[in-house]
Amino acid sequence: MTKRTIDSFFRPAALAASVPVPQSTESGDDDAEHCVAKKARTHHFREDWLREFSWLKYCKENNSMNCECCSRYPKTVGNTKFADSDGTSQFKHDTLVKHNLSLKHKVCRDMLINEKATPLQVAFRRQEAVNHSADEAEMMLKFNTAYFVAKEELPFTKFKSQLDLQRKNGLKLNDTYNNDTACAQFVGVIADTLKGKTCTKIKDAPYISIMIDGDTDVSTKECEIIYARILNEGKPRNILIGHIEVKHAHAQGVYDATKEAFKQLGTETGWLQKTVAMGADGAAVKGAFIVPFHCMPHRLELAMLSVQRNISMVDHVYHLLNMVWKTYHFSCKSMRELRALGEEVGVRVNVPVSGTRWLPHVNRALQTLLKPGGKDGHLQNPGQFTAVFYHMEHLTASSTNADIAGRSRKVKKMMEDGSFVGFCHFLADLFEVISKFSLLLQRNDVILPQENVLQAVNGIENLIATIEAMSVRCKPGGRLAELLADLQAQRRKQEGEPHPLYKYQGITIKGEAAGLGKEGLSMASTPKLQQAVRATIDCTVLHLKQRFSSLLHEESTSATAKAVKSFKIFSHDSWPEQRDQLTDYGAEELDFLLDHFSSVLTRNGCDSNLAREEYQSMKTFIFRNYMDKSYHALWEMMVTKLPFCSDYKNILHLVHIMLVLPVSSAVCERGFSAQKRNKSDVRGSLHVDTVEDLIRISMEGPSLQEFDAKEAVQTWFSSGKRSRRPNYKGWPSEPPSGTQEDLL
Repeated sequence: MTKRTIDSFFRPAALAASVPVPQSTESGDDDAEHCVAKKARTHHFREDWLREFSWLKYCKENNSMNCECCSRYPKTVGNTKFADSDGTSQFKHDTLVKHNLSLKHKVCRDMLINEKATPLQVAFRRQEAVNHSADEAEMMLKFNTAYFVAKEELPFTKFKSQLDLQRKNGLKLNDTYNNDTACAQFVGVIADTLKGKTCTKIKDAPYISIMIDGDTDVSTKECEIIYARILNEGKPRNILIGHIEVKHAHAQGVYDATKEAFKQLGTETGWLQKTVAMGADGAAVKGAFIVPFHCMPHRLELAMLSVQRNISMVDHVYHLLNMVWKTYHFSCKSMRELRALGEEVGVRVNVPVSGTRWLPHVNRALQTLLKPGGKDGHLQNPGQFTAVFYHMEHLTASSTNADIAGRSRKVKKMMEDGSFVGFCHFLADLFEVISKFSLLLQRNDVILPQENVLQAVNGIENLIATIEAMSVRCKPGGRLAELLADLQAQRRKQEGEPHPLYKYQGITIKGEAAGLGKEGLSMASTPKLQQAVRATIDCTVLHLKQRFSSLLHEESTSATAKAVKSFKIFSHDSWPEQRDQLTDYGAEELDFLLDHFSSVLTRNGCDSNLAREEYQSMKTFIFRNYMDKSYHALWEMMVTKLPFCSDYKNILHLVHIMLVLPVSSAVCERGFSAQKRNKSDVRGSLHVDTVEDLIRISMEGPSLQEFDAKEAVQTWFSSGKRSRRPNYKGWPSEPPSGTQEDLL
């Protein structure tokens, strides 16, 4: 009698009869022995599995099974025997259940179902894809429009009118997402895509510098703007990190705002461990190796502000410019009278120059006041100076307002003083030299040592030398030299006359005018002017040296100041011309830099001993081949091109740190300028995050022609809590005309 199993009790009778049951090879007497050593169980394929798993296929010849779906797409499912043509002989029910629940099997199953779908199902899917493609194309048009609104710094309310203009030009656009709220959402998504790219750059950068500045916006919110300076393809680049409202403006509040800005950018940037320098308007920094950088253009401003406070004649010039601006800025009547006087003397009156206290703006105002009229630029041609003088004379005689009359009388008296006119021309020469250097330092690509006369360090030395030379002789081709030459020509024409008259732009000047007309300036002929010029030059040189002492040759006990000066060893223009002297050049400074930045260098895999060896070979290589290259081009090539970036990879860590040092934080001022343009009096309710998005697009976004909205549109479609419906058409707010009458 055959031995029955438990499984046979639960199977149908026919199926149980058709499936043979193997004969037992054991006798009942061996039960005790069977408990000790049991043979391995043999598994067999069961026919009912084919009904339970529709995808299962069984091959009797090979006695194996496989999956119909997975064998159709072996590359998708990966490494599994269910996808092999030979199949598997592991006849276990649990194995089939696990495979049926696997994710890759479900993917292959859906692919097979789609392949075998009926034409109607395929048509529905194809139409769905077409609809989605049309929706995406329409949303790209709207995203492009929203980007234009943000890039051009227009209000969000202009979004609808821009879409209406496109419809009028024949473009078919749906009415959905057609308001300022949708525009603000689109701008936020676009800014997030730009922010994601910024996060990637910060993650990939081994060294960064941070630049911070604060400002109060039109809604009386105190905000901090944070920029990071990184090396991008061998070139230094400033990128916006965030625009954050601070709870308190003290050191801890600024630090917390900086951490919050990087947190919003991305949690895994590791920014604090990568920071090697920080640029601000004089803020102190506590860090083992972090180099604090006081913004160099700001140092120039503070130096000249000290000169203004200490030299009365300089303060008088500032006061004159301010009074002229105040007279015509707040009075349309005065401006109208000035233009009328300008027409009489043949002068086209310019609007009074406005701006900040920064030197380039002050220089522009002074140059505008002194510029003569006419195409030839002769000093006797009537200009702005002439028109202002005659109008001040008119106001002095006719104004009934005591303040205006007194101010006009004071301005007129200063403008006809020969020594004051001469000092204005000297100051115009001085401001022009300093303004050019200030504008150079405000460039985003300026680095610590740069080529030739444009070096950030050598430029200060050249600036001081140029200013000191002005005490000996006038600037060649400058304003003061032209004035003296013209007055000397007038003196020669009037030689022999008892009372010669000296004029400037048609106005008779008094005081030391006769002394200005003599050959060569001297203390005897023009004591007032000479004393003011020498005092101004001495004071300017003194304060420039004080403000830039850490970058000049003055001894400093500060480790950070020494680190900044030590980077000069990478300026190949200052290397010794003799090869035997080049061998030992920079060894001491290199040791100091490797020790100062040891922690951050070690973290990034820099070997100090190899760096010393590579510096010697790199000096020799550059000395032989690339001494004629500019500073930017040389280090861009060394950092990015093979085999240089590989052969000198350890010493180039210090070059990388040097290139990201924040010489100027003027980019923060540009960010606040964008803030003021976007968050004006009529847009004072803009949230701080929205202002950051607008600054990011305005300052760092690509041009409208280069902008691709595809990534932002795809992000917008996938980020919604519900499915997006760009072509949704709601019920009409009002019934069509005639509907009510038809119902009645």
